[in-house]
Amino acid sequence: MMDRNKADELPKLQVGFIDFVCTFVYKEFSRFHEEITPMLDGITNNRKEWKALADEYEAKMKAVEEEKQKQQAAKQAAPGNQPGGNPGPGGGAPASKSCCIQ
Repeated sequence: MMDRNKADELPKLQVGFIDFVCTFVYKEFSRFHEEITPMLDGITNNRKEWKALADEYEAKMKAVEEEKQKQQAAKQAAPGNQPGGNPGPGGGAPASKSCCIQ
């Protein structure tokens, strides 16, 4: 089913529909009626176009995910984000996050 919230995934959905429904139907019909062969060729070309769009979307999503991971890694590596807290005066035990003695 078409979900408006997932409109960007339409190319992937179309490729799946062509692969699992249309191609089978057109192949079988073209075995018995040669007039349908151009339609099978058309659906094959149509699938190539949808596949290119689906691959483009997948590449964009992969790039976005990699960027998120880089940002997350940068946040975790930033000073002050270490799990032990801030070292106290003298570098020993962690300092209080709510009280700072100078």
